[in-house]
Amino acid sequence: MKVIISALVISCIVALSMARPQEGAQFTDEAIRQAQQSYLIPQDAKIQKVERGIELASYESIPARQRIDLFSILGDQVPRDVIARLQPQVDNIGNE
Repeated sequence: MKVIISALVISCIVALSMARPQEGAQFTDEAIRQAQQSYLIPQDAKIQKVERGIELASYESIPARQRIDLFSILGDQVPRDVIARLQPQVDNIGNE
């Protein structure tokens, strides 16, 4: 009987955790606003559909003067032409 109750409780916990928004989903509007403010996307852009993405890399506590080299971080996962377009935008963050 204890096994059945334990299994039921675990099933309920799993079901509840799956029903919650996935990590980061609640920050979508804020991320879009920040991207518009830093000119990563145009101010007047209409966001029609947001799809769930994957985290390619995550870095925390980067010193303010340290250059972030996207080629070394994303080079094997993102096309070089995409990185080449993004690198100047990343370099300009904080300089405006």
